[in-house]
Amino acid sequence: MTFLRLPILLLILLILLSGCNSRQESSTTDTAPSPVAEPGAPATETAAGEEPAPPAPPVAETFDGEPQLSLFPRVAEFRPEDEKSQEQGVWAAYIDHVLRTSGVVSRGGEKEGKAWAVRGIKGLESVGFFAPLGVEPQQRYKLSFSYKGELPEGGSAGIGILEFDEFLWIGEQFTEAMLREHQTGQQSGIKLKGSSDWTEQTFTFTTSPNSRMIHLVLFRDGTADRQPVFFDNIAVEPAGLPAATKTK
Repeated sequence: MTFLRLPILLLILLILLSGCNSRQESSTTDTAPSPVAEPGAPATETAAGEEPAPPAPPVAETFDGEPQLSLFPRVAEFRPEDEKSQEQGVWAAYIDHVLRTSGVVSRGGEKEGKAWAVRGIKGLESVGFFAPLGVEPQQRYKLSFSYKGELPEGGSAGIGILEFDEFLWIGEQFTEAMLREHQTGQQSGIKLKGSSDWTEQTFTFTTSPNSRMIHLVLFRDGTADRQPVFFDNIAVEPAGLPAATKTK
């Protein structure tokens, strides 16, 4: 998938409708603090002037208390290179719309608590959020999460993995040049279609020999509608010995 040139007419309609959308969704989106981090926020230095240790497994996010994952919005596959270009401005408008229509919500129903909602945007192939985590190379990890969604034909959602050669303290979607320079691998993870009530999803993956960071990507791809999909109880933990040293 390549970055889509975002249509200007659709952007104008988006801006006109954004106020209406935000008012309609305010009744369902929880007003509690959200684990979305500020885009471009620099790392906080330690007393010794060194960068702190990056967030790393084991980690578990329930969305009910203090945030455990820093979730950053993403649109399509990468951010435009030229920060002063028209395409960058359109991208930024869509990022703002993602933040307005997705986030922490109450689960409702029999189970109390909160979850993370992601809603697709008409005209965009992929939207979502990513959470950076530090990892060890050639290490097996287990990812588990709860999911609920009603997807139209042609729509999909789930969690995937992007791998990178170092931990980059960048709280913004990467450009294509950054991906070419630092990405070392990709894990397809779990992609879900159709309708599903709350179900538990689990998969394991092994990082590549040069991986030091992953982006945990919560995505909503394909045909869009107004129904969000929901993620909860996201956990990442080491899953046994590194692949190179596993015994029979």
